[in-house]
Amino acid sequence: MRQAAKRSRTRRAPAIEPALGWTYLSREALARAKAQMDEESMGVRDEIGFLTIHQRYADHFFPGTSVLHTRARYALFVPWLFEDLAGIIGPAAQRALRERERLLAGRLKDAGEAQVIGGRVFPNPSSQPPSTVYWNALAVWGILRPRLDGRTISRGQAHRLLKTVGSPSDDDGQPLLSFEPPFVRLPDRPKNWQSGDISLRLKEAEAGFLRERLAQLRGNGGRELSLLARLVRTEAAAPAEMWADETYAIAGADHGPLIRARQAASLAGIGRAVYDALLERIVEIDDKRQISARHREHLGVILAEQGPIAAGLDIAALEADIGPLPAKLLAVVTATREWIAAGSGNPAALSDVYTAAEARKGPRARLAPTPNGRARRLEWSSDEHGLAGPLHYRWQQVSTLLDDLAGAE
Repeated sequence: MRQAAKRSRTRRAPAIEPALGWTYLSREALARAKAQMDEESMGVRDEIGFLTIHQRYADHFFPGTSVLHTRARYALFVPWLFEDLAGIIGPAAQRALRERERLLAGRLKDAGEAQVIGGRVFPNPSSQPPSTVYWNALAVWGILRPRLDGRTISRGQAHRLLKTVGSPSDDDGQPLLSFEPPFVRLPDRPKNWQSGDISLRLKEAEAGFLRERLAQLRGNGGRELSLLARLVRTEAAAPAEMWADETYAIAGADHGPLIRARQAASLAGIGRAVYDALLERIVEIDDKRQISARHREHLGVILAEQGPIAAGLDIAALEADIGPLPAKLLAVVTATREWIAAGSGNPAALSDVYTAAEARKGPRARLAPTPNGRARRLEWSSDEHGLAGPLHYRWQQVSTLLDDLAGAE
């Protein structure tokens, strides 16, 4: 790392700026990191690849959202914190931001707030503070201005842009340097922003600001309003579920994709149950170890609940919605839908296609009939592994966002 840094300094490459210790990541690297956060936050291991469907539909319906989001007011807290630190750059800004976020978590916790980012680890700082969790949302929602090339500016660049406030002006009062602040004009801070009790509940002016931004969001850069924008425009609290009549009623061009997303969510839930049932079967029959039938029994339950919904999935239309699926995932989705329609209920017929799909995990694959597979199965506890359920497309986070906007004071 030190040699690489020396080479970078020798070349004086302007695109590599180690400000605040944050490195600019490619879009592919960000996508991998986001997938890992989604997987970990959902409390599942995505052995077969169903999270590809989850992420693509969630990004389409609800741009900028993340499973790590908690409350809407953080979308204002973060830019306010950055503006408070105007004039500080480099490691000093990183340390100051880290401390301000830590103190904010403590104040919110002391005020009795729930869903506080960093609340559980306070007085220690959070490993995923608000400025990390909400940075992409700020960019997608139009609160953080983009770079001239359209890419998202880094946190270090935001600090440096803020430092240019107060730069010299000419005789006409015009700045000598071209400058545009990193954030759009924000609502006024509450009186208790710097000290005292503080709440995660939005003020009406703050909700109006966020509502104006969110109501313009388009689905995946298209011309049609996203489902999130349509829901925000109702100015109502969140529907009871993503598949509620109220959601379909305002879905517009997303009405068809919403139906397919529900079918895909059900199919993925069944697919995860199939995987768990296959794993139990292999442990019992091939490895000759005693194990409960918990997941095999659950497969029958989720098949009865979700099978009628999943059986209607049009896979070609799904790919038209969210793009081509990876080949092995497509094979799993196709085989699972056909297996559901056949009604046999015995997952053994899906063993080969699921084993092939999990092979992408290499030595961590559990279904594999190899010494590595057997070792991984020894680490797996049927009783501790959660029961499979349908995909949720971040609806819980979206519901909280909508409720926060509707409940502003």
